[in-house]
Amino acid sequence: MDKRHKMEILLAINDITVEDLFGMIQSGDITKEEMIANNLNANKILQIQALQSKVVQSKITEEDMIATCREIENGKLDSGKIKKLFIEGAINEELVLRHTSLTPEMIAKIRNYQKQVTPFLSWKDLPPLQKGNTDLYFFGMPGSGKSCILASLFYYMDKQAMVNINNNAYNPEGTKYRLLLKDEISYGILPESTAEEGVNYIPINLKNNDNNENLHPLNFIEMSGELFKKAYEQGINDNTLAARNYLNNTNRKLIYFVVDYDQHVKSRTVSSGASQSSIMEFILAQLDEFGTFKNTDGLYIIVTKSDLFPPGTDRYDYALEFLESNYKSFIANCKDLQKKYKNTNKFDITVYPYSIGEVKFQNMLIQFDMRSPKELIEDILNDTFRGPRNNIFRQLFGK
Repeated sequence: MDKRHKMEILLAINDITVEDLFGMIQSGDITKEEMIANNLNANKILQIQALQSKVVQSKITEEDMIATCREIENGKLDSGKIKKLFIEGAINEELVLRHTSLTPEMIAKIRNYQKQVTPFLSWKDLPPLQKGNTDLYFFGMPGSGKSCILASLFYYMDKQAMVNINNNAYNPEGTKYRLLLKDEISYGILPESTAEEGVNYIPINLKNNDNNENLHPLNFIEMSGELFKKAYEQGINDNTLAARNYLNNTNRKLIYFVVDYDQHVKSRTVSSGASQSSIMEFILAQLDEFGTFKNTDGLYIIVTKSDLFPPGTDRYDYALEFLESNYKSFIANCKDLQKKYKNTNKFDITVYPYSIGEVKFQNMLIQFDMRSPKELIEDILNDTFRGPRNNIFRQLFGK
């Protein structure tokens, strides 16, 4: 089909029968996505999907479906892919219930899940950070769990009614992102990784548990793991982590390094380039050179997916042992920085073993665990309040 004929069809897309449209898809002349992009009406989309399902079903045996069920149960497919299989007719509910641990309620959740558009921005599109707030930075590799940490924090804040909405309008896209993360994790589907080169910041006035009139003005800054790796390759500059005077403003700062425990374990058998420890150690030195620690009140190391720690171990003890054994150079450099700034800007180094709860099928949250977000929020309240800390039992190293 030539381009002119194709354009004529797309312009008159809703005047053509479903059967003819389906034939064009089957022949490869026009894709369903191209038809949808040219405003194919919703009813015709559903009819085409039904025809596609019939074609798929006619080619798939029960044995094929059972094999797919095994892949689902083994965690090889996430909720989005499982939903697509249901739509295409590549699996049916009867066999899924028989050959996986999915329940009717989980299946309904997967079928009804609608992914929202995530409002990731580029540095140039972000407004300046609010002055006088404490800036919270989350640094980590792609897929390390930064978005899931934020989602769990915002969900916990919502359940505790801790967010004051006065400054929500300062960065509307950041507020939308916070609400999206909170809604997705409350639905039980984990958020996707931040888009490559994506960044956003969320301004929040956090209420104090002891006195709701006491507000903690915060800026949560999240950036993609790709930007973190890019900073390792190119150094900290306006194209990676330092745009818009974010790192060198006069706001107080809390710095979070996110270590993916599962990724570390897998890296023993699968090489994936520079290690987490190497990249974190490099970024640590860059932040020091950039002067960030002059305004830093806390340096934190979050070990995510702590639910995968060996059974029967104390989560804090094991997290400390894990870091001391595998990130010894990074930890030593953190201690050196702590000593370097002890006379001008004292800060603690704290470790968190972090788990959002039980996750199955890659991104389905079966049971939410409030413990980790509660601990982190309590420390945020302590560290953004000009008074003594009361979480000494979790300090990794003393002042």
